[in-house]
Amino acid sequence: MDQDAYNWISRRAHQIWEQEGCPSGKDREHWYRAVAEWETKGNRSYEPPLGTRIVTVLVVEDKALIRFATADALEAAGFKVLEASCADEALVLLRGHQVDAVFTDVNMPGQIDGLGLMDRVRTQSPEVRVVVTSAHIALGPFDLASGVFFLPKPYTPEALIKMLKAL
Repeated sequence: MDQDAYNWISRRAHQIWEQEGCPSGKDREHWYRAVAEWETKGNRSYEPPLGTRIVTVLVVEDKALIRFATADALEAAGFKVLEASCADEALVLLRGHQVDAVFTDVNMPGQIDGLGLMDRVRTQSPEVRVVVTSAHIALGPFDLASGVFFLPKPYTPEALIKMLKAL
């Protein structure tokens, strides 16, 4: 599956999940329904209606140089950026700021890793888009909550910016 198809299907599965009241344990069903919709379109150039534009991104990365470089690239692309070095810091920032998207590494120190942060964000703020990254593991659609996207490391700032603008 190419990245465009994956992204469209992930967005659509998330929309279905939201429409059904954010139920737990139905991600696979939502994914299959979104895949079926994608296949009935039969046209890879189909674009879903765009949701709200992402303005503020929370970057969660324990490696300071990667976090700084990512934040600089996002700011240069016009995003407002908040930074956290671990999931615990990110949860504090999420309580005090309006955030449209969270970009988080998986492996981090602290009480919660990036996947735990993803779960909390999806539960507490389902409207917030989430992008997960890792150099150590590759995550597929059934590894992630509905509406969550994966960008493998190493990534280019352009790839992240393109993904955030497509969300």
